[in-house]
Amino acid sequence: MTTRDHLRTVHPSATPDISYPELLGADRLAPLRLPPEERLAQLARSSTLLHRTRALAVWIGRERRLADDTASLSEDDIRAAADHLSTTDSGATDVPPREMPQYWHLAHDLSFITLGEASVSVASGVDAWPDGDDGEVLDVWRKAFASLCSWSAALDVELAGESVPLRGAGATVLPLFMARERGLPSAELSALVRQTAMLDAETAWSEAVWSSWVSRHGDPAEVLYDRLTLLGAVHRTDDVVRLTPLGLYALWHEVQSEVDIPLLPPPEDMTASDIVSIALLGTDDQLCQEWRAWLTTRTPTEAATELAAAAAEGSPAQRATAISLLHDLGPPELLSEQFDIPPPCLYAEQARIETLDDRADGRPTDDVTRRAADRLHDANVRAPPDASVKGLASPQLTPGNRPAQ
Repeated sequence: MTTRDHLRTVHPSATPDISYPELLGADRLAPLRLPPEERLAQLARSSTLLHRTRALAVWIGRERRLADDTASLSEDDIRAAADHLSTTDSGATDVPPREMPQYWHLAHDLSFITLGEASVSVASGVDAWPDGDDGEVLDVWRKAFASLCSWSAALDVELAGESVPLRGAGATVLPLFMARERGLPSAELSALVRQTAMLDAETAWSEAVWSSWVSRHGDPAEVLYDRLTLLGAVHRTDDVVRLTPLGLYALWHEVQSEVDIPLLPPPEDMTASDIVSIALLGTDDQLCQEWRAWLTTRTPTEAATELAAAAAEGSPAQRATAISLLHDLGPPELLSEQFDIPPPCLYAEQARIETLDDRADGRPTDDVTRRAADRLHDANVRAPPDASVKGLASPQLTPGNRPAQ
């Protein structure tokens, strides 16, 4: 259980020819709502996986000798440490010894432990979590998230002495970020991890090797997302995996320097332009939620006035979307009289009906999620078709049918 350099992280800097806009298929995404930093830090302090990782470092103490033959903890120490983590875990859950290398390497990544030539000792990094200030706590949590996505699955392969290509398994958090409201079924994540493994394979793909690994070690996606659940990055509901607010925060923090993802203010401070941006770029679920919250903070007349101003000042796509939202507020005749907003054209109404008939369930998983995973591995994936006029008439536009900005 020796500590080695990081495996190459799932990050554009590790693959200079690929940027986050290429990975995500867009340079602008729907605005995102996150809890305040104080609440995020509170959630980060409750991470079961970080609790165990820190408990391992504290158990190691000021100095613990490493085994001479492996330069790592002895087998007896590994079992003792696993027993200790099981008794100190707030969930009173047994920690299997086979998971100890994960905690060991994570403790080293987070500077919770320091390795010497013949011994290991607890390091000052344990002071940053959970007792550091909010910024320090979130920095530790984000680093843990990046570490797990980068090397957790590949470490399993390395320790098993096998050659299953799982270095790209952590890339599947990017499609999950694109499906932020509805999440992805566990089966779809498993398929994406398998797909990235096939793309990463340096030799001919062997289904027998893959099946053998799964039967002996478990589905790699299930194993990885179990660890991310313990970290507090994802949660499962009815076999659907979603990013938690912490997971969304970590990925937003990672990609926002290259991809425009505005953070939404409280509903009372949102502008009509914010709502229009959500309608253009977000999902139906997000639009419905934010639309209702926005309307509760102003009268229909105030909402209509703001949307009319946004329509007058925006681009053609923004104007069309603002008008669609305006028609949700009242009869077309009333809007026409008070705000000089024309009723929707017959062709637009027909296009709206056809769009609703043709679109999927609003979950951006067919093209967007697979494109993100595929582009990470330089696959040739067909770009989505150009947005057509059909999307202009609907107040709830799906991500694949947005008018161009």
